[in-house]
Amino acid sequence: MHENFYPTVWMQATIALLSILLVIVIVMWALARRKVRAQRAAMVKSPAAQLMIDLEAKQVIFANPRVCELLQLANNGKHWQFFDSTHLEQLLELLKPHQSSASIEGVHWLVNFPQQTRVLLLYASLTAHNGREVWFINAYENAQGYSYLNRIEQEQKLFANVLNSIPEFIYFKDANERLLGCNQAWAGFHGLKPGELAGKKLSDFLTRNELERSQTYDDQVLAGEPCQHTEWFSAPDSRQILLQNNVYPLKNQQDEVTGVLNVSYDVTKWHELNRKLEHENQNRISSEKELGRQNNLIRTVFNSTPDPLGFIDDKGNFVGGNEPFAKMFGFTSDELLGKHLTEVLSEEQLEQHQLQNRQILEDGKPIRYEELVYLDDGHQIWYEVIKGPYFDDVSGERGIIFITRDVTERKATEQQLADAIMQLQELSFIDSLTQVANRRSFDEKLLQLWLTHRREGVELSLLLLDIDCFKQYNDNYGHQQGDEALRQVAKLISRSVKRGSDLVARYGGEEFAILLPNTGCEGAKQIAETVLRNMKEAEIPHEFSDVSDSVSVSIGVASVIPQQGVDYGELVRVADLQLYRAKHQGKARYCSAGDSAIEDTKTAP
Repeated sequence: MHENFYPTVWMQATIALLSILLVIVIVMWALARRKVRAQRAAMVKSPAAQLMIDLEAKQVIFANPRVCELLQLANNGKHWQFFDSTHLEQLLELLKPHQSSASIEGVHWLVNFPQQTRVLLLYASLTAHNGREVWFINAYENAQGYSYLNRIEQEQKLFANVLNSIPEFIYFKDANERLLGCNQAWAGFHGLKPGELAGKKLSDFLTRNELERSQTYDDQVLAGEPCQHTEWFSAPDSRQILLQNNVYPLKNQQDEVTGVLNVSYDVTKWHELNRKLEHENQNRISSEKELGRQNNLIRTVFNSTPDPLGFIDDKGNFVGGNEPFAKMFGFTSDELLGKHLTEVLSEEQLEQHQLQNRQILEDGKPIRYEELVYLDDGHQIWYEVIKGPYFDDVSGERGIIFITRDVTERKATEQQLADAIMQLQELSFIDSLTQVANRRSFDEKLLQLWLTHRREGVELSLLLLDIDCFKQYNDNYGHQQGDEALRQVAKLISRSVKRGSDLVARYGGEEFAILLPNTGCEGAKQIAETVLRNMKEAEIPHEFSDVSDSVSVSIGVASVIPQQGVDYGELVRVADLQLYRAKHQGKARYCSAGDSAIEDTKTAP
């Protein structure tokens, strides 16, 4: 009996344990299924566009109605399919770089459909689902994203065109030596195109010695100090060229140095000319030992070079110079010969030159600087001046040699680059004070909408708004408080429109504008009433107003179907006229074109 009892007991215990484990597995499976169903039910009800993508199978395993509507997805019974299969490929390529971080925050996705283009803002996370890696994606339509991306692309093209029109070598890089961009001249010097250099490092183009010298100056620039230096570089065709490098720090909006801008000038020919002049000067000195100070070779060199060259002895007398040199001081070479500095220069210039000359004669070292010269005919020329010491072995005379170079064209190039950068900064389309669209953005949007509405034959509405008694507000509360009032009014106006296609802009001063695409007169008047109601409820104090105790606005409303041969300025003119009527009839109200006199003076409740 004992022999059969124990095996039976163990068998029964094993069966009971397995039964319990089976029940636990079934319960956990049921709970997991319930969780999945609950998650999908929540996604179906969500107003946001949501979908789940199986990373391994590269399939959409679930999509809610909102995302099906936006991206034209359809369920084939097993999974969801895109109307255009390339859209899934684009999305997977967009997700791929973020797989290591397992999340995406605010990435734009440009989706092209036959009749329209949509820009979606993506937020996603990579999670485990039923033992597989799944991207859970939230997508939000960004109506202004397409316009923004187009604007950025146009501005980048403009900047590239400006850079490529400059003959000097220009490149810019980050603090890690990675190239951020360059112009055609710099890329062509290396036998490439600008687009082929982005992302590379200087080590891909420079020799080790050239790179070490460049990094030495870059350290100074990254510390916030611009510098200038001249270096020999090896061209791809084995030529040796001399570059004068002007290096500037690149800064972000927080005024932090993030990289380096390098503008280089090929001064090889100028250097060769200087070497030639030095060689000829040595010949002159040698010849003077035999022929004295009469040296036709030096005079020939002086008269043939377009760059100003001249000599002043240690007493301050002009002892030689070519015509360009004499022209700098308003004389011919014969008239300038023998004159003293005191006869040529102003007191301020004289003091500067005498100080420089004493330093050169004492130290025996040349100095370099730039000087702006105004000619008698009104023209101005920038010269780069090198002043160094000279000594006449024959007579024992010593003095100062001037070697100058016309750098007016280079200065113009630098100004052109500065103007281009300034122009790009001015292309911002947001009003800095109120953070709504600025006048430039409004004008571009109005022209665009006018053309599209004329083509489609639909109504376009415009509201022009003006803050009542704003001068009294500024005069009594101060301009800082006036700026704050403008910001508050801009927020209230922006809150009054709901569609992403509507545009709120600061039209100028205390005047604002609202563009309402595909909107008729009745819809425009509803927006006007909403603005008036929001202003009234906000109760921004204005005890100096002759209308009410709080800040109010007057509104002119105009609606029109654009016609061929009619300028969009007509819409602005009509809205401005209605604004004038609202002001004339007591302010704090709106007037609309085409309404009766009673409706014209209607105010919001």
